[in-house]
Amino acid sequence: MTMSTVPTATKSIPLAATTSTSESNATETTSSPTIQPEEKPASGSYTVKSGPVTCILANMGLQLNVTQQTPIITNFNPNNTVASGNCGKTTSVLQLSDGNTEVDFLFAVKNSTSSEKFYLKGVNITVVDSSNATFSASNHTLNNWETTMGNSYLCRKEESILVSPGYKINIFDLKIQPFEVEEGQFSAAGECLQDDDTVLIPIVVGAALAGLVVIIVTTYLIGRRKTYAGYQTL
Repeated sequence: MTMSTVPTATKSIPLAATTSTSESNATETTSSPTIQPEEKPASGSYTVKSGPVTCILANMGLQLNVTQQTPIITNFNPNNTVASGNCGKTTSVLQLSDGNTEVDFLFAVKNSTSSEKFYLKGVNITVVDSSNATFSASNHTLNNWETTMGNSYLCRKEESILVSPGYKINIFDLKIQPFEVEEGQFSAAGECLQDDDTVLIPIVVGAALAGLVVIIVTTYLIGRRKTYAGYQTL
């Protein structure tokens, strides 16, 4: 089920007529062609249900960036995007499909020393072009969007996830909860580091203290120099 009140057109540039399937941990190569998106994608609200119960909640703007022989950038249109998937106790899948373009988000639970946490483990991308050629890429070695079980994950900043060389997704205004959804509502959010202003506080305070120390030391040295010069005159 898909809900959105913000209409937007899907922006895309056609892919070259070749088929590729890849899964990689490699970084992007500098020789790949790049293009700039014309606009930020609109944010959509998506849900997945297990029977009558909502088990996945997601808000996000989603953009697919493919830099193959002919680049393509596609903004997912929330009004056309269909959400589906499946829910489990330790794994969940959110599948978003906009026409012939599909992105699957694979979530998993891991045990830490203090508590259980969920994270984004993998992403699959599938694109079918006008000639019915299928382009696909996957990466199941991710470790993104980690937060404590029972919470949602929130990140207002843009985030880019490299799925494989030449295949990247850009996420905007993300809020997601793939486990332990209660009464169809988001739980308290664990924010990403980019959004957490408290991370900047020690840096700002430290810089201010360092500046104050420099001023005090400089003033002290200038004062000593003047006093020493006065004694020399006498």
